[in-house]
Amino acid sequence: MKKIIYSLLAVAGLLMSSCESFTDLEPKGKNLLTTTDQLEMLLNTEYDGSGKDMRLMAGDMIYAYSNIATTISQPVKTRNVIIWTYDETNMDKMAELTSSDADYSTYYGYIGKIANPILTKVDAASGSDAAKKALKCEALTLRAWSLYILVNKFAKAYNPATAANDPGIINLTEDKDIQVAQPKSTVQEIYDQILKDVNEAIDLNGLPEVAVNKMRFCKAAAYAVKALALLNMQKYDEAEEAAKQAITINGVINNYNTTYLGTTQGYMTGGIYPVINRGKKGTDEDYFLTGNIEFYNAYTPETIANFEDGHAYKDKMSNMNMAYDYLMDAGESMLGEKGFNFTYDLNSLWNDGGLRSTQMYLAIAECETHKGNYDTAMEYLDKVRVNRIAPEKYQPLKGTVSTEAEAIKHVKQVTMNEDIYSVNIFIDKKRWNQLDGWKQDYSRTLAGKTYTIKPDSKMWIFPFPQNVLNNNPQITQNYKE
Repeated sequence: MKKIIYSLLAVAGLLMSSCESFTDLEPKGKNLLTTTDQLEMLLNTEYDGSGKDMRLMAGDMIYAYSNIATTISQPVKTRNVIIWTYDETNMDKMAELTSSDADYSTYYGYIGKIANPILTKVDAASGSDAAKKALKCEALTLRAWSLYILVNKFAKAYNPATAANDPGIINLTEDKDIQVAQPKSTVQEIYDQILKDVNEAIDLNGLPEVAVNKMRFCKAAAYAVKALALLNMQKYDEAEEAAKQAITINGVINNYNTTYLGTTQGYMTGGIYPVINRGKKGTDEDYFLTGNIEFYNAYTPETIANFEDGHAYKDKMSNMNMAYDYLMDAGESMLGEKGFNFTYDLNSLWNDGGLRSTQMYLAIAECETHKGNYDTAMEYLDKVRVNRIAPEKYQPLKGTVSTEAEAIKHVKQVTMNEDIYSVNIFIDKKRWNQLDGWKQDYSRTLAGKTYTIKPDSKMWIFPFPQNVLNNNPQITQNYKE
């Protein structure tokens, strides 16, 4: 499904109205990025966010518009089928089928076409010192977030014991010559760069507390990137401190029992059903938005079964079964599979790869669990849960948990519920797979057969696309190393 964002009309109008003056002042072909106003226009972009791959691998959903059993049974395997069935034996085939990768080009595009040009040119640009500082901070945060997504897709999960030697991704900083093929940096070097960038952005203090729109970075977003990186690095005290800094700036959690609610009408009997309507400009809890309209995407029976009773994402997400007034199973009619819930929502924009306040509460809960503070961990989970679960079904977790295993179970369930439809659930599971007591097998059943991905599967590392390998002989596949 093509990513949808709202138009930045003011910027478009500015470009149109200024066209003549630019032509008059500068000869054709001359670089116009010489002022802070011109550099800022680079940031008014369409942040497409993440592709479907990580979400498919994490097990939340199945993108399919034909009979699943028929698709899986075909003699020639497709890339999607390899992912659906966790077919590790065909990883090389999956690599062969990956001629290009939307996430690779998207996120390196953000770095190479937006962040690095700003960082290269901002000091020499004409404009106020305050404007320069703001541009530098936003560019640094954009690069850090992009590297965070890239390293989690294409490299091993961060392991403190091996990160210094684990092969990572290209660290495309502004001092690199993009005309020269660059070697991979280690996972440790990439995480060091992420922290260097966000710490500089935070220290410069040029980001606004409230961005001009949800597709621009704010101060809380920088702290959020820092918190998530540190959480993956197993630096729990530092991660928790960064997460608390973020929610001090913006700790809003939208209550889907009372806000952002709408209705949808069934086609067969005309029934009226309450649904979440997040709107296309994001919500109060979104720090930074990469939006996706979830329409005709199916989340699996395993995902549905994992929801807490009364959860809004289970009961109030517009779906095809509502459209049929629950008189038939949309998954069975469209996929040949029972129990798949097809979303049917053209109104809501789900934050599939951006940054949200709820991630910070969940990060704190995870950190407190690692420190053995189970009541505190559950308290932070409850801050999210009370805004997601129907009041008549809600029961607080604080005071009910006495063992690590219980705490881990609740942290994982609440996180998987909250991170549905986002790439974060892939990153969450990949992080948990490094930790005793947290790692587990994940399974799904398709066409009567159960497929399982294990914590140490090489499928948690996506292959670099063939167009990258062809153009850069220094790049080798991380899933083989």
